[in-house]
Amino acid sequence: MNVHWRKFLKGELIENGIAPMIYRSWQRSLSYNVNHTEISQNMILTTSQLRELKDAQEDIIRAAEFVLPHLGKLLQSANYTVLLGEKKGFILEALGDGPFLTKAQKIHLSPGANWREDIKGTNAIGTALTEDCPITVSGCEHFVQENHFMSCWAAPIHDVQGEIVGFIDISGETGNHQEQIIGIAILGAKLIEQNLRTLDIERQLKFYREGAKLAIDLLKEGFISIDRFGVVTNISPSGASLIGRKRNDIIGKPVAEVFSAPKGWIVNNQALDLHLKNQSGHEIASSWRRVADESGEFLGAFGTVQLTEPQTASPVWVGSSPSSRQIMDRVYKAAAAPSSVLIQGESGTGKEIVARMIHDFSSFREGPFVALNCAALPSSLLESELFGYADGAFTGSRRGGQPGKFELAHQGTIFLDEIGDMPLTAQVALLRVLQEKEVTRIGGTKPHKINVRIIAATHKDLKSLVEAKTFRLDLYYRLKVITIELSPLRERLEDIRDLVPYFIQKSCTLNQLTCCGIEDNVYPYLYAYSWPGNVRELENCIESMIAMANSHVLTVDDLPLELRQIPDSKRVESPSLLDQQTKQTILAALAQTQGKIAPAARLLGIGRNTLYRKIKEFDISVF
Repeated sequence: MNVHWRKFLKGELIENGIAPMIYRSWQRSLSYNVNHTEISQNMILTTSQLRELKDAQEDIIRAAEFVLPHLGKLLQSANYTVLLGEKKGFILEALGDGPFLTKAQKIHLSPGANWREDIKGTNAIGTALTEDCPITVSGCEHFVQENHFMSCWAAPIHDVQGEIVGFIDISGETGNHQEQIIGIAILGAKLIEQNLRTLDIERQLKFYREGAKLAIDLLKEGFISIDRFGVVTNISPSGASLIGRKRNDIIGKPVAEVFSAPKGWIVNNQALDLHLKNQSGHEIASSWRRVADESGEFLGAFGTVQLTEPQTASPVWVGSSPSSRQIMDRVYKAAAAPSSVLIQGESGTGKEIVARMIHDFSSFREGPFVALNCAALPSSLLESELFGYADGAFTGSRRGGQPGKFELAHQGTIFLDEIGDMPLTAQVALLRVLQEKEVTRIGGTKPHKINVRIIAATHKDLKSLVEAKTFRLDLYYRLKVITIELSPLRERLEDIRDLVPYFIQKSCTLNQLTCCGIEDNVYPYLYAYSWPGNVRELENCIESMIAMANSHVLTVDDLPLELRQIPDSKRVESPSLLDQQTKQTILAALAQTQGKIAPAARLLGIGRNTLYRKIKEFDISVF
């Protein structure tokens, strides 16, 4: 190969013995006037410039985080270096040690250096980026003589649109040449590409989930979405009607043009807001939720517009503990599927709230939500409530008969609370309905086809009831396609900090009272109590404290007697106090860096990956 290289430099014809891509690259190197002996003009970033470049390339660095060590293990040798770089040829990360690394650093094969062809001549990095394909450049195939001591294998990395975003390079001494290494480089590029796709999907999912949180309001409010460029991408007919303009006159227009009002925009790190009036003079309020990915990139915003008259609030789950976040994750996933759901948890943990949220986020949301407590009715009446009855089915029955809960829930959701208390006879009938997707009224002969989402709930251990022969095994498996376990309040005490202000606001609003505050020294008593009645008991406790309070601030003296008598040794400070302080510190750092992850991590004195984990742990939205 050295002979071919010398012939080329002399301008002699080379008929064979050299790969076409290498020959094309040599010709380009010649046209770039690259010195074939050594590189005298390297392009190397300063430390601060490299840091800024890595900040801008967070996606590819995150995608490669676990790939580079994996490639190092596959190489089974310490005398290689694995490099990650971006599309313009700059090396971002390097992994490796041994004698070769020292030689590589002498020719600036290290982070911050640029290895484009017009700077370094023919080399695996620059040529792979130029040719947009994997390549091996060994020994004298390098255009510059000072690089002849090494062999390099590189593969370009593409984003979800198929555009080059970077490269993987493996380099070692020429004597270490191995044919399979190009395959390892290609594998690394493919793994990073897969991680980039996953990251893109996660961002899209976050964007759509934020939209799904507003889906319940679509029938009552006007829905609007804008993209990251501030252009209205969609608005519901009700939204356009409230504003007093046609949808076609709004979609595709800049949001500032659509919402031109005297008060204008109120913009801050948390929300976008606008106030205007419709043609009837009624004030319209808008509420916006900005959506950003974990690196702080703005993805767009969802919003609603509505008349300012108070509306009935939809059920919500309150709590930001890890347990609550896991529950909400399962709620969103369960809502996306039509399968039956079994919710298990102690009394007062919020089973009906979860059931209603699944309904509200599901494809059945436009249908009715029908609830029935199976423990509240005697067995003689339960079947007629569930399946209805025909005219004259029994003495005292209503003329013309009556539809049951299943018929009433057609195209919607039926919620069977305390399913563990359902008698065996009703279980048999329920199983038949689940299997046949139709219901026949008691005393009737005509079946009614139904399309119903079934959500069941119980505070009992159904598996134990099956073993005791008081609950049918086949029905148990029909109901538990998807299961959601609700933790008791004593196992998620962190949520008390979220629940107490929520219940104070709720109670004061319902009773038309001035909203109360609460002293911090009340919380240790709340944490020390076991809450056998769970969230429902906490809500009743707060309502009682507000009703009996002597001032607008709730104090220890307002606590029920059983909570005030808890021994000092059992009282604990908020288990999330450190978490709260950590979260506030992270939010402050992100605000100072305008949501940029890498600068915020440096400000906090932690690594980017650690900050990503904390953002996910504390469910922080990055704006």
